[in-house]
Amino acid sequence: MSATCVAALGCAPIDVESTVRLDPPSPAQEAAPVVVGGPQRVATDFRVEFIQLGPRLLVDVRELPRCAQARHQAVLRVETIERSSRGFVAWDFGLGTVAGGFAAFAFARPNAFGNRLIDDQGRVVYDNTAAWLTGGAFATLSAILLSAGVVNALRARDSVRYAEAREVLLDPPGACPDRDPKGEPASDRRLRLRLLDEGGEALELEAQTDASGRAAFVLPPWPGEAQGSVPAVLEIGVADADSGQWEERVPSFRLRAPWSGPPSSPDAHAGVADTREEGRE
Repeated sequence: MSATCVAALGCAPIDVESTVRLDPPSPAQEAAPVVVGGPQRVATDFRVEFIQLGPRLLVDVRELPRCAQARHQAVLRVETIERSSRGFVAWDFGLGTVAGGFAAFAFARPNAFGNRLIDDQGRVVYDNTAAWLTGGAFATLSAILLSAGVVNALRARDSVRYAEAREVLLDPPGACPDRDPKGEPASDRRLRLRLLDEGGEALELEAQTDASGRAAFVLPPWPGEAQGSVPAVLEIGVADADSGQWEERVPSFRLRAPWSGPPSSPDAHAGVADTREEGRE
């Protein structure tokens, strides 16, 4: 911060807004080759195998990572920086002009500020000391304000910066290489099972997968009157168990209802839910 800004009651606050866009490469960059990097993990699908034995539901959750090939191509990075002084520059120049005008008036009409005196011979004389002091003070203040206005106007100028950069482009995602096509166990993941009826959410249960990605739910008596099947959504917590967040892609399937009590010889109801299949619907 300059001495001019301090004397002018502080520098004007500058609001800065920056926008970045990527333009086609410059002629010097056109010869730069496209660099192909390795595959990057961009998303995760889930495959759930479930078995329902009356009110008991067993699930096996497996992660299916999706990867995309990364390509780095040359681009021209253009950053536009817009600055605003909130009108302080206008105030600096306005107040500086007013102060300068008052100082000019004090120097031009010193008698207006001087004390009217009568000497020993009866002549009227004026003491212009007050006029010179007042004019000098306002002239100094005007110079400070106008200097601050110039400094703040320079600080508030917009600017554009150009830089050579590389943009990362991802190919359409697919299966990750060197990974088990059947998926990896979703170990130590929080699970939240939501059973839905025609009016919306009706029941919610939670469980935790073990090291092999398996978990069990015990369904309480079904409160509704649905017969045949009930839609269910299995929400899966992110890998960081303490984050409290859930994966965006969650599998959904249908359970057999009702399950009021464990039958003597329950018929197993099994199935598979795969978010890859749901994404193609």
